[in-house]
Amino acid sequence: MEREQARWGLSEDLARFVAMQESQPASRPDHSARKWDQRAEAWEKERQEKRKGEARVRSAVAYLEGRGLLQPDFQVADIGCGPGRFAVAFARRVGFVTGFDLSPRMIHYGMEYARREGVNNLALRAQDFQALDVEAEGLIGAFDLVFSSLTPAIHGQAGLDKVMAMSRAYCCNITHLYHRNSICQQLQRELFHLPASSPWGGRWFYSLFNLLLLRGYLPETSYDRQLEERRIAPSGDYAAMLLERVLPPEERTAENQARILAWLQAHIDGEGMLTETSDACYGRILWDVRARLPEA
Repeated sequence: MEREQARWGLSEDLARFVAMQESQPASRPDHSARKWDQRAEAWEKERQEKRKGEARVRSAVAYLEGRGLLQPDFQVADIGCGPGRFAVAFARRVGFVTGFDLSPRMIHYGMEYARREGVNNLALRAQDFQALDVEAEGLIGAFDLVFSSLTPAIHGQAGLDKVMAMSRAYCCNITHLYHRNSICQQLQRELFHLPASSPWGGRWFYSLFNLLLLRGYLPETSYDRQLEERRIAPSGDYAAMLLERVLPPEERTAENQARILAWLQAHIDGEGMLTETSDACYGRILWDVRARLPEA
């Protein structure tokens, strides 16, 4: 790494973008297996109640198919695969998909989902990507496409290097640019008297693009904007999700979760529901590990 920095003469710029990528490392407490297990339970409930849409999955599939990256003979890896939504969609189109996720509950629900959908050309592994030894596992250059979406698993230089080592051709990462949620913004203003803000500011997208470019790769960017409205009944699970989005870690207490739930219950309409509107934009970065600028 040091020799590469010296070769490009850009050590200060590289260090700045590495620091930006690692400002919220994958090892922080709210990225623990226990936390992702909890999210898995909530997400599965949303899926069973048909409250979890597939728009992002359809958009990613259309994009990758348009680039010719979901071929019948392709091997695909999904890093931070969660409950298998992308992995199952990819497996319908490619030879085989291998998913990795820190949460055993995510993997459990992902495999159940694959079985229900009749998809068997995939394997989902409960694996801490930070601890994965890609060389010992025989994963060097094992995949035609290494995909990741909204996961902290690859934040930082080590995770990025591991992703590229696994690919023999392409890598694709999707991350938030912004996400505005009407109920989150109301809670910030009315309950906690905070300025309405988005929990994401595009730092992962911006820093990853620059890291790749400064290392001589040729990253391509594209964008996916999703506008959505859904009807939601107040629940403890929903209040817990809002707590994580609205308040910093030190203020995510049982008392504040109870306050959020009480606020939700006080704002239901005549049908006992709330209307949530979401405006989100995601940034896609695609690059070919084989296409690198020659040394100056």
